[in-house]
Amino acid sequence: MSEVKELLGIAKRAATAAQAVILSHYEKHLSVEWKPDNTPVTIADKGAEEKLRQVFEKETPNFGVIGEEFGIEKPDAEYKWVFDPIDGTKSFIRGVPLFGTLIGLYHKDEPWVGIVNLPAQNHMLYAGKGLGAFMDDAQVHVSKVAKMKQGLALSGTVNTFETEGYADNFERYRKSALLYRGWGDCYGYFLVATGRAEAMIDPTVSLWDVAAFPAIFAEAGGKFSLLNGESKLFNADGTPSHLIHEGYTSVATNALVNEEVLGFFK
Repeated sequence: MSEVKELLGIAKRAATAAQAVILSHYEKHLSVEWKPDNTPVTIADKGAEEKLRQVFEKETPNFGVIGEEFGIEKPDAEYKWVFDPIDGTKSFIRGVPLFGTLIGLYHKDEPWVGIVNLPAQNHMLYAGKGLGAFMDDAQVHVSKVAKMKQGLALSGTVNTFETEGYADNFERYRKSALLYRGWGDCYGYFLVATGRAEAMIDPTVSLWDVAAFPAIFAEAGGKFSLLNGESKLFNADGTPSHLIHEGYTSVATNALVNEEVLGFFK
């Protein structure tokens, strides 16, 4: 547990260093590039990832890394950092504060550390295996709502559910809830983990979009999985269990509504 605590401290320092880079560009006029998958990237994304890599290379030189902007290093390493410097770049470029930095650490297939850092809101959600989940040093837990008819349902972009063939499933999910909002990207998962919502789903995500969440939801008392119920993002040998880029789906819940939510997508 002391090792996990030390590595969590490194991840928190890396997230804080990346935050300084991100905020130096936030609400400024930025040039936006559009990648082949029609997602935006800016100097802030690239600069934040460079800062994360610098910290991890200095503190954990033998660990592998998987980052959105600059790819994979040391793919055969037993420990791997997986990160997205700005999850929610579309929000970032419009000055909407619902973006964040995501960091996950894995020992082979086991999630050890997870961080969701929200620079514009100055909130950090973090967890370490066996240590609990915390927001700004206060321990957090998922909600105790047992049925979606009393719950708040969240999702990523509605268009993606339609293009991925989940339109009817999504409609059932949305209509099952007392409330529905489209607070997507990392912010939606942040809300579920801290007890503010009951479920968050995405029909297509990349590994770096979700790698932070298994550790966080395990420690907050919730449940994280793919839409088919798979709970592992990595194989036992430490290789990714699906295509790294857009090869995953995701659902995060307070655990009490998990079977109900997964049922809408069978």
